[in-house]
Amino acid sequence: MGFLCQVEKSNYASLGEFTSLSITDMSKTIRVLRENEYVLVGKERRERYSETIVRSTELGRREMVQLIRALKKYL
Repeated sequence: MGFLCQVEKSNYASLGEFTSLSITDMSKTIRVLRENEYVLVGKERRERYSETIVRSTELGRREMVQLIRALKKYL
């Protein structure tokens, strides 16, 4: 979520590079985030191929800000 809150959108390749997660683990994580309405997932055409694009929602960004504030209280 931290990465997605910093960019407009991302594909799986960028997310994998940033998180070092496997595609399987990333898919599971994104599914949970989508089910909780923290991200939107869709397909976009890139040249001849389509790719999965992930975007954070307003709710996801708000929750991330609250999480960071809560964590800062413990530092």
